[in-house]
Amino acid sequence: MAFENYLDAILTNINNSGVPVTHEQPVFEEKALATRDGVHLATDIFRPAATGAFPTIVQRGCYAEQDPLNKLIGREFAKRGFAYVFQFCRGIGRSEGTWEPKVNERNDGKDLVDWLQTQDWVASMGYYGSSYLAMTGWAIADIVPSKMKTMFLSNYGVHDYLENYHAGILKPDITTAWAMDNAGWKVDADYLTSAQYRPAMTADVDLWGGELPWYRDVLQSTTEDGHYWSSVTSQNLRQAAANIKLPLFISEGWYDHHLENALATYEDLPAAVKAHSVLQIGGWNHFGQPAIFDRETPNLLGNDFRTMLQWFKDILIDGQVPTGKILSYEINADTWHEQTSLTSENQLTFYLSQRANDVNGQLEPTVQAVRDTTVSYTYDPQNPVVSVGGEVLLKTANQIGSRVQPQPHDRDDVISFISEPLTQTQHLLGAISLTLNVATDVDDTAFVAKVMGVDAAGRAFNIRTTMTTVTTQQPDYQAGTATQLTLKMLPIDWQLAAGSRLRLDITSSDFPQYQIHSNFRGNQSAQAKTRVAQQQLILSQNTPSTLTLPVTHD
Repeated sequence: MAFENYLDAILTNINNSGVPVTHEQPVFEEKALATRDGVHLATDIFRPAATGAFPTIVQRGCYAEQDPLNKLIGREFAKRGFAYVFQFCRGIGRSEGTWEPKVNERNDGKDLVDWLQTQDWVASMGYYGSSYLAMTGWAIADIVPSKMKTMFLSNYGVHDYLENYHAGILKPDITTAWAMDNAGWKVDADYLTSAQYRPAMTADVDLWGGELPWYRDVLQSTTEDGHYWSSVTSQNLRQAAANIKLPLFISEGWYDHHLENALATYEDLPAAVKAHSVLQIGGWNHFGQPAIFDRETPNLLGNDFRTMLQWFKDILIDGQVPTGKILSYEINADTWHEQTSLTSENQLTFYLSQRANDVNGQLEPTVQAVRDTTVSYTYDPQNPVVSVGGEVLLKTANQIGSRVQPQPHDRDDVISFISEPLTQTQHLLGAISLTLNVATDVDDTAFVAKVMGVDAAGRAFNIRTTMTTVTTQQPDYQAGTATQLTLKMLPIDWQLAAGSRLRLDITSSDFPQYQIHSNFRGNQSAQAKTRVAQQQLILSQNTPSTLTLPVTHD
């Protein structure tokens, strides 16, 4: 969508928000506010054309190209009785200083809201933002002054490691792509070339035109206790959630790459905060766009500005105390539910098997139906499986979401298992898990699992994808030995209709959703070479490989 059309869509949503225009064109003021260390940050202030104190919506952000959007929002909010303050992060746009992601947001954000606390035109404050603009809110959420009453934060959380890694494997479509777009200089290199480059650790100098120290630190910090995630900046962010006292509206999407981050953050909140906070999860992507394809979804999207402005009106103007709840969109049913949790006590279990002379395997309802056998395939990192649909994509926007999948076993290194048609409709709610008995002829490799729903017409739609490495779960693994891996997927809310089937694909890559594993042990970003691996899936009644789905009987 062209930026001009995007602005038009935002204006339409604001005009349809249900919050009427009550003031003339606003008063605009541009300030250069000094931080505690003397750096001046560009700060735009929009106030209603009236005297008095106003409920004030605050944002801080790092995307200079969004300046026209910020000004549009500021004008429209002020015409509806809110003051609006936007500040560019240091080193961005008109702000002084050096840009370094996340490092200065806690102090700089605290300086801004403390200054606003002293302004007589500020009656109360609410913080608003999505993505990095939400991170700047999380960074100060536990240290805000008394006029800050609430925050409306979308598509982020305080667990940054979970945004960038899974099982020690980088998510290049997020981390590498964002680094290229926010390096501090223009990077002209091809993204996919950069995401596959070996060793990834030197792609900045070799391809981008300069060394990017913070990105290299991320690549070296493959575990949550790594240097980058142990820094004061990351630790302050991670610890913020447990000390928050404000009611929050947390908005997420089932196919947003920050979902795991946001859910872990929600779990960190004190019970007293959860009691007055809303967690909303819809069928959209990181950009708030529909992520459920080739199905009717008239109830998928609402007006997010209506939701946000109503939240701020209720709290900042009307003084209401919100009631906590979880709002969840059920994919395929196209309905919204109010939940108490995102887990189900009931389970639907299938056992992996393969009949003789059948290219596709089976998902059997009983272990007695399993045939003891070994399924083998060759994994070559130079020929990775390409991501089709997915939940941890960003740059590859045309593949984000639940999409029609390739045919079963469409490649020799993709092993498909399919169930018989379901005899009744099932409501899948929670995290799918898989136990997989495997062996490989190398000392480390990856295994990827994708679960799909197959409709009566035979179309397969991805539900969830995940991966693990052998040494993440078995650090002392010896090549050629059998071991059992456990793969747990992100939660989902999904209707499995009667007559539909389940399909599970097992392979060893899903790029660019996950970094391509080299088949060598160690940090994959430091690997300069690759090698071919011979993979085995070991199917047996005594040690079955199982697919377990949490279902609710509502």
